[in-house]
Amino acid sequence: MTLTQQEITSGIALASVPAPDPATTVRALSGRFPRWTIWWGESTGRYWGMCRRARGTLVSVEAKSAQEFVQKARDIEYRTLQNNL
Repeated sequence: MTLTQQEITSGIALASVPAPDPATTVRALSGRFPRWTIWWGESTGRYWGMCRRARGTLVSVEAKSAQEFVQKARDIEYRTLQNNL
């Protein structure tokens, strides 16, 4: 059974459903955050992402799960909108 993009990015998953492979998760996260470059670190076992703010500065995220990545990326995007960075 494969999780849908919405289930992956919203954190809805049943304990009995196996986690999707990292490539599937990265595709789902990339669909949710199109301005971000997102990848899975095989050596670190973590999700990584980078995004350029309006003023050109780069911001990065490291997360141990897709849910954590979503939380951090949303927080960054919210703060960017609030501060016009």
